[in-house]
Amino acid sequence: MTILELIKTLREKTGAGLADCKNALSESKNDLEAAIVCLRKKGLADMAKRAGRETKEGRVAVKTDGKHYAMAYLGCETDFVAKTPDFIGLTDAIADYMLANPAVADYTADEGLKKIIQEKAPKFGENVSFTKAVCWVVPEGCGVINHYLHTDNKKAAMVELKITKPEGHECKPENKAKIVELAKNIAMQGVGMVAQYLNEADVPAEVIEKEKDIAITQAKNEGKPEAAIEKMVPGRIQKFFKDVVLLDQPSIKDGKLSVKQYVDNTAKELGVEINVVKFVRF
Repeated sequence: MTILELIKTLREKTGAGLADCKNALSESKNDLEAAIVCLRKKGLADMAKRAGRETKEGRVAVKTDGKHYAMAYLGCETDFVAKTPDFIGLTDAIADYMLANPAVADYTADEGLKKIIQEKAPKFGENVSFTKAVCWVVPEGCGVINHYLHTDNKKAAMVELKITKPEGHECKPENKAKIVELAKNIAMQGVGMVAQYLNEADVPAEVIEKEKDIAITQAKNEGKPEAAIEKMVPGRIQKFFKDVVLLDQPSIKDGKLSVKQYVDNTAKELGVEINVVKFVRF
């Protein structure tokens, strides 16, 4: 066999990645069976065979070093594995790595993290997937990042607030504490109400068009005339925004207010301007 044929055969037999197959063949001097043993020893063959299985369970880890906030999600197949000390430790190790390497553009493609996961994952006997990770820099001044991690460690959200204060305005510790609490409440909102977007501008045009099409079809099925449908659709879209857009949702702290109004009221109380500039939910 040529080297290309060996690589193709090895990938078919083990399901391992291209680079891993090349390395295994190099180490085994192009001996196919020895290369398979090499991959199995590293756990890469078994991991690859499990790669197609769904990872419906997992764990979120959120950590900060005071300068950065890291949030990572590691998936697995069963809740049993997600609750084991080794899986918890691996998820924490990923977040620690992120804090130590805050400049990485894409953590899910980072070779250092891949190595950490490949060393630990085989012992779980399940497919392990690492697909979500963010690391934010804590803003200077009165800017704030905070998060909410649900008690099951399966759901979390992180929020960054930008604080603009009038000239000469002092950012008092008690006011800063209220802003930190505000950020946590907004993150809790994102988790509890399953927010998908920060604001209406973040909703993709194709998603809005799909919702319009659904609204029009529903109205037609209800026997509504065309003129009435045209008037109804904008209202249906606004209702959709209230379901999925964080700032449009009714606040869990006061259902009479939207999250945006809740933020604005807090800002008015503190004599500053507060904007939610980032939001992510795992």
